[in-house]
Amino acid sequence: MKQFEKILEKIARENGTTPEEVRDQMQRAIDQAYDHPADGAAPLWAELTFRGERPTPEELVLQLAALLQKNTTSAG
Repeated sequence: MKQFEKILEKIARENGTTPEEVRDQMQRAIDQAYDHPADGAAPLWAELTFRGERPTPEELVLQLAALLQKNTTSAG
């Protein structure tokens, strides 16, 4: 997950904050989306697996990237 850390550092630098704050903001957004899913989001959440009660930013980004890659590959 070194690449994820580098991405957090870049986002933090561009926004004048810390990587920890970026991760915290991501987790808050994930928690909000998980607790109050948008219409049609339930099937997406059902496809995801994670170790805890809800995904961490790292888990969500990795799984969404894999899902996008899978869908892009199967569509082509």
